[in-house]
Parts: sequence; C-alpha cells; structure tokens
Amino acid sequence: MTQLRAQRENFRETRSLMRVRAMTNQKTQSFRAQLVVRDARTMELIAYTPVGTTALKLRANGNDISSDPPVAPESFAFLRNAGLTPAETAMLLLGIPPRDDLQYDVDAAGLRGATIGDVTVTFDPPAFPAKRVLVTRGDDRVEIEHLEVVR
Repeated sequence: MTQLRAQRENFRETRSLMRVRAMTNQKTQSFRAQLVVRDARTMELIAYTPVGTTALKLRANGNDISSDPPVAPESFAFLRNAGLTPAETAMLLLGIPPRDDLQYDVDAAGLRGATIGDVTVTFDPPAFPAKRVLVTRGDDRVEIEHLEVVR
C-alpha cells in the first residue's frame, strides 16, 4: 500500500484506452473509451461509437460534471454515486487508491479490491496499472479492460 500511496502523491496525467461493457437496467452497452485523469480533481471520459466517432464526452472538475450530449447514459451513474469525485473514481479505476479513508484489499502487485459505500471495485489480476476492473453496484456492472495506459 505504501508504494500505491507514493504513486498517488507523485501522480501525473494518465491516459487509458479501454474496452468497457456496462450492464444496467437489463441493458448492455459495449464500447471503447479513453479515460484521461489529469489530477485528483480533473478527468475526462470519451466514449466511442463502433466506427470510432465520439459518442460521449464527460468532463469533471471536482464534483462539477458536464457531458456532451448533455445527459450521460445511466452506464456512467457510478461516477456520480461512488461518494468520490469523478477524478478520484477514475484514479481508482487505474489502480491508485484515491484516499486513505476507503476500504482496500491489497497484495504485492497492486489493489485486489476496494469498497466505497455500495460500490465494489475488483481488480483481476491485482496490478498497477490496473488491467481488468469490475465495478458493481447492486445489479449494475461495469467491466473495464485497460488496453493501453500511458503516463
């Protein structure tokens, strides 16, 4: 955990090209996305259509969230409901513990899991940067595979 805290303290802009599969309200959406985390306050998520055009841009600065189109799909509700700022949630999805007051399961390779209220985040395998991440909240699931992470 000490090494992961050091990663947080020395955090610099990180980008991840991801494959995402979101299951909510009996519906499944699969898409590629880019996650850009500039620091613990600012992030951007760009979701792409199957032909590679931009389907959604979600930006956050602290708790101020904007999206284009104006209303983000329900698939992104976990960003608003995790009890963290969206940028802190994004850091967690990359495998960095955003704060010390959360419940983490850690092994030598990285985070194994984290619990934030009713949101559970599981890393398979535990690694930094994260490879595959499962976010669950009730019956909702978001599966993320980080295809490429650049720091």
